[in-house]
Amino acid sequence: MIVKTAQSPTLNELIEVLKSQFSNYSVYTFDSKPQKSIIVQKSAVIGAQITILDNEIIVDACCSNIFVSALIGLISTIFPPYLNFEMKITDFLKNKYTRQYL
Repeated sequence: MIVKTAQSPTLNELIEVLKSQFSNYSVYTFDSKPQKSIIVQKSAVIGAQITILDNEIIVDACCSNIFVSALIGLISTIFPPYLNFEMKITDFLKNKYTRQYL
């Protein structure tokens, strides 16, 4: 999912916001390439990867285990917990960052 923003937050700002909003989940940086992203992890197999671009925040369902993540990529369209968690994060970011700049 993509959240359009007038001005995206910095990585550190977004980490603090996510930690505050989703205090029951693990929130940490992930040193992905070409740039760092943020992981919000609900459980050992359900999470979301968030990447910040100039005027976009990209949210993708993910799993911390590479093997399980590959399998989930194949079945995520029919496995509701991943889509539901991705939508929960996306909806929060849309409410936080798109209304703020209207």
